[in-house]
Amino acid sequence: MKQLSFLRRDRLRFTVACAGLLAAGMAAVWAGGRFAPGREVDVHSALPVYSALGAESAEVLFWPEALWEQGAFSAADESPASDLASPWTRLMAGDWEPGSRESDRPGSLYFLDPEQGEGFYLKEVRFTGAPALVSGLPTDKFYDHALTGELAVGHREGRLGVVCRVWAVQGYRDLPENWREEACQRCFEELLYLFNLSNDDQRCLLFHQLSGVLVRRPWPLAEASFPSAALTDYWENEGKSRLGDMLESLRGMVKSGEYLALVNYSDKGWQDPGESWGSFYNHQNLWADPMPGQEELREVLAQLGLDVQVLPLEDQVLVLFNCLEGSFGVYYDPVLGCFSGFAVQT
Repeated sequence: MKQLSFLRRDRLRFTVACAGLLAAGMAAVWAGGRFAPGREVDVHSALPVYSALGAESAEVLFWPEALWEQGAFSAADESPASDLASPWTRLMAGDWEPGSRESDRPGSLYFLDPEQGEGFYLKEVRFTGAPALVSGLPTDKFYDHALTGELAVGHREGRLGVVCRVWAVQGYRDLPENWREEACQRCFEELLYLFNLSNDDQRCLLFHQLSGVLVRRPWPLAEASFPSAALTDYWENEGKSRLGDMLESLRGMVKSGEYLALVNYSDKGWQDPGESWGSFYNHQNLWADPMPGQEELREVLAQLGLDVQVLPLEDQVLVLFNCLEGSFGVYYDPVLGCFSGFAVQT
């Protein structure tokens, strides 16, 4: 990892403190521009998210991803199905279908130690795909990239944990030194647009991608398969419902946030939110001068009882939503220029 000067470290702390950590009256506390190492983020569930934010990046691990570091997985005897990851990657990018090309590699499969719960980890899935693109918004990154993905799915005490992440195979060493500041600012601007506090249609990717994920029953997951009968039974009898309920709750909070923004910050007084499109209201211009910013977003989140944090990781940036029902995160990839993964804990 590139070393930052003391001046650059101070600037990164300031950027993340201002644009990155948006606490809404819950457990997240910003102290001196950084978390104390080893701190756990309280997600009000049985599956903790571990977080330690240093001067340069954070380590935020969802369960069961965190158990990989503890050696709690063992290699499976059989090879994984080539399309095991496909339904999950298609949630973030509709045309990401690992296993659809002869050159794709299904990865390596590992099973969780039964004493830790029931789950699997699929690593080093190799495939080719173009970054997610919202129609009408061209980008110089919209071409086929060599991609690598990971998928972890498991349950413990009945609670569901899912991590699906995709990276570019290369390109991170070529990023500019200030990529974290730029990526955190990009995510902050995407959050403003998501909650209808921005009129910048160049920042509508999070809005469109989440509107496809936060549905009662995400359509790609109708094709989800699992490498063991026990996981299949859990998914069909309980896991699918838990995931749907949690995503439905988060969708309702985001939609309420859109409404609050139009009610509270329109210069014309109450502004009709209009028709509902998919998961959310149709995005419409907010009549406001000056436009809302961090403080207004913080107020909306506080009214919702929703905690949102933007956390710079080693190669990506995590936008983390915490509510009483659990946690949901999306990963922004600076090489691909889009949100390329998600994680859920119910």
